[in-house]
Amino acid sequence: MNFSWQTRKESLRQMKTETFDVLIIGGGITGAGLALDAVTRGLKTALIEKRDFAAGTSSRSTKLIHGGLRYLEHYDFALVREGLRERAELLKIAPHLVEPFPFVIPIYQDSRRNYDHPLLVRAGLFLYDLLAGKYNIQRHRRVSREEALELAPQLDPRGLKGALVYYDGRTNDSRLVIEVLKSANAHGAAIANYVCLSGFRKDAQGQIAGAHLHDELTDEAFDVTAHSVINATGVWMNEVRSLSTSLSDDDKQLRPSKGIHLIVSAERLQVTTAWLIPAIGEKRFYFVVPWEGYVNIGTTDTDYQGSKDTPGAFESEAKQILQAINAYFPTAQLELSDVISAWAGLRPLISSGNTNQSTTAVSRKEEIFADEDGLISLAGGKLTTYRLMAERGVDLAVEQLRQRFGKTANPSRTTELVVGGGLIKPREIEDIAQQIAQSEHLPLATALHLLHSYGTDYERLLDLMREDESLREPLLPSSPNVAAEVVYAVRYELAMTIADVLTRRTRIAMLGSAMDCVHNVAALMARELGWDAQQRSQQLANFSAEYQHEYKLS
Repeated sequence: MNFSWQTRKESLRQMKTETFDVLIIGGGITGAGLALDAVTRGLKTALIEKRDFAAGTSSRSTKLIHGGLRYLEHYDFALVREGLRERAELLKIAPHLVEPFPFVIPIYQDSRRNYDHPLLVRAGLFLYDLLAGKYNIQRHRRVSREEALELAPQLDPRGLKGALVYYDGRTNDSRLVIEVLKSANAHGAAIANYVCLSGFRKDAQGQIAGAHLHDELTDEAFDVTAHSVINATGVWMNEVRSLSTSLSDDDKQLRPSKGIHLIVSAERLQVTTAWLIPAIGEKRFYFVVPWEGYVNIGTTDTDYQGSKDTPGAFESEAKQILQAINAYFPTAQLELSDVISAWAGLRPLISSGNTNQSTTAVSRKEEIFADEDGLISLAGGKLTTYRLMAERGVDLAVEQLRQRFGKTANPSRTTELVVGGGLIKPREIEDIAQQIAQSEHLPLATALHLLHSYGTDYERLLDLMREDESLREPLLPSSPNVAAEVVYAVRYELAMTIADVLTRRTRIAMLGSAMDCVHNVAALMARELGWDAQQRSQQLANFSAEYQHEYKLS
């Protein structure tokens, strides 16, 4: 089923003329999960996003699916258990996008170089395995000094005693969002990006009855009617709530926390597993994660007061991270010039109002608010638990619908629904990739990339290449990305701008080479979307400005 500009046009027509059970504001991972959960329970569902899907926090994570080992320190055992169970669900329903991956914690003779006492860390890992129960990927183990150095040849050998290895999950966050949204659309949800909320409609009793919307692409204002509205806008939660009600100074407050990440080449930082590296002078650690052929390093965790639309990564923050990484990988000696790209994301944390408490100590547990006018708002939580968070949000909406309209709904089905192209067995990916490479005359790396990014939907990309041989061409030299992905993103993934393709449908912008292929991408999109020369030029200018601000150090 197509998910394109034509689909968007039809979704907007429905929003203007039909009545929905549920309207979801926000197209990040939480909103996507809500849409899939709601529509598959039999609820007539709509979703809008003011920018592109996953344009905020949901494309700027550490790319991990995990229980949260660090949360054990704050005795959040229930949160960890919940995360570990949801990790297992995602490995089942999105096996092409979520994969088990080893994580390593170094142990040094000098206690100041360890995150905590090795015995306490080992005890934490035993507990982590125990909380995972039958959902555990693999039990943790200790490895020798020599084995640790094989996993990371640049690791400082001085005083190294060994390391602890445990398992969590690695993902491609924005692709997970788009796959969940595609699934929701396939089940009947009306979904549109670049549609902004400007206010709420209310009935005679003062209850939410829909919303005033604005199409950012056509500059058209219109209304949508909905019996229940769910606010899934993350760090913008209170701005949306304030359009509906006067907020009081209650105990629970939204507290944005900024986290930045750095991408460096795999040649400069040589690791075959993910590593947990203690942050200098802080009781926390940085992740060093091999990802998409590069290495992703992050993240910081600090209070944020700036623009929520345009958080940026600064050189001072990058230097802080590199200082810690270089202390443990001294032969790498990474410099700012090694940073291929950098980006910032904002966590929508819910705080009790204790400003003396660091953001690292604030729970990642989600909170669901129901205002007197019926607006439901969700914040907190994390990527790993989006499915369960969505289930709980829809549960509340269903209860509202039952009380006000006598509407009933089916139980949640999302633990049973394979996401997007997830009908693929991980153990078969290598063999299928070999067959594709041979039969389609593609590099093996490209075949593997297509399978990991699109799952069983790789067949649609192959069809595009067979229709137009030029679409087999790589977007960049020695890159697994091919031109067919641009056409596919427009026809099947509702990509409307160059940034949609280069930043969120593919991850080329994060990997630093976007400007080398942007004109090719613009040409392909112009052909699909009918851009004239002026529109194409404007798209190029918009992307260049966004890329410089959002993926380069300031």
